[in-house]
Amino acid sequence: MKNYLKNIIAGGLIILSISSCKKQLEIEPKQSISSDVALSSPSDVQNALTGAFTVLASGDLYGTNLIFLPDIYASNSYLNWTGTFSTYRDISNKSIISTNADVLRTWTSAYKAINVANTVISALNVVTDPTARSTIEGKALFIRGIMHFELVRLYALPFDATGTNNNLGVPIITKAVQTTDDIVYSTPRNTVSEVYTAVENDLKASITKLASVDDKYASMAFLARVYLQEGKYALARDMANDIITNSPYSLITSSLEAPFRTKKSSEGIFEIAQNEQSNAGTSNDGLATFYASYQNATGGDVGRGDASVNINFYNSFENGDKRQTELIYDGDGAKAGKFTKKWYDYFGNIPVARITEQYLIRAECNFRLGTTIGATPASDINTLRTRAGLGNVVPTLAIILNEREKELDYEGFRLHDYKRTKRSIGSFAYNDPKLVFPIPDRELSANKGLVQNAGY
Repeated sequence: MKNYLKNIIAGGLIILSISSCKKQLEIEPKQSISSDVALSSPSDVQNALTGAFTVLASGDLYGTNLIFLPDIYASNSYLNWTGTFSTYRDISNKSIISTNADVLRTWTSAYKAINVANTVISALNVVTDPTARSTIEGKALFIRGIMHFELVRLYALPFDATGTNNNLGVPIITKAVQTTDDIVYSTPRNTVSEVYTAVENDLKASITKLASVDDKYASMAFLARVYLQEGKYALARDMANDIITNSPYSLITSSLEAPFRTKKSSEGIFEIAQNEQSNAGTSNDGLATFYASYQNATGGDVGRGDASVNINFYNSFENGDKRQTELIYDGDGAKAGKFTKKWYDYFGNIPVARITEQYLIRAECNFRLGTTIGATPASDINTLRTRAGLGNVVPTLAIILNEREKELDYEGFRLHDYKRTKRSIGSFAYNDPKLVFPIPDRELSANKGLVQNAGY
């Protein structure tokens, strides 16, 4: 019986899907923790945790920005921004200012999710059932870990496997702020190294807490991603191999679109499952709002068509590659051009972490280390190429990175992958300060312990 750490937002309720036989816990979400109301019962704690997942699913985070921003930031020869939203235009042009609203809302909501997770952890003593307490703590640690990870990748210089990583990262927050008395007005930025250590520790602890349920694979998938970003190839390889070998997730060979349409697909390790009642697109936000451009069955336009596939990237696919022919289409809606079909409708599925990534991690790490743990790099890469309708290759590192780029295009990996592999983005070196978000001006005003990034 498969279990999932997933979120299905439906009509004012957030449903945490517990198993494939559809045992569901429906909870009214708490968007924030009131300073006047303590978490005094297990249901209070569970509701608060549910509220944290609601924040993750918003357009501020995985509903749009944590997937969209890394790709629009790495837009050169990859993604065209033709919209009127100046915040996204400035990110695409690398001409960001410290008052950029999308830079601010991403930071603010990530720390909001962290604070709710910390509030849940601080109230665990009211959860008397040890199994429930362990599961709740594990999920809260997962949220705190992945939010610090996303923040440090966007607002700090990249982790360098050969360096000391003493550059300024982001503040590590592990204490709940529930009243004004809890607020610290001079919290400094931790180093990049310290943040990554905290992320690792949270995710490893989360895996331990969730050991009895398959929810642990969401934490494992992110930890493999963290290890890869750090260049800890043996650890990333082994984690990915564990997921591929032991988890209930598997590649879908019948349809490349399926993970982005089907809720709880076999590929989706951690998903944001949208529906007609609740999705970021209803508020002129959301991935489909910006990426889609087509006419529906009644002749209405779907999407703004603001983010189109750059023709140079489109032409970089091999002939017959289904990732081009089936997942990129010619827009006939608000704008013409070529558009990814991954973010095709407002009510689709957002697979934040899927099993495909683990095959790519295992292949790359095995290749770099000269090992064949679980499978050879050729086997993993050619498994994905076969699904894409392509022939086998003898992989090199360049081929593996190209396959990763084609499999995970427009899923929020481009910026982070180029930084970790020290590739330039257009005329910008991988560690150029212009490829690092500013600390939001509002945060600098409120927290005198923060120091602004270079160039802002």
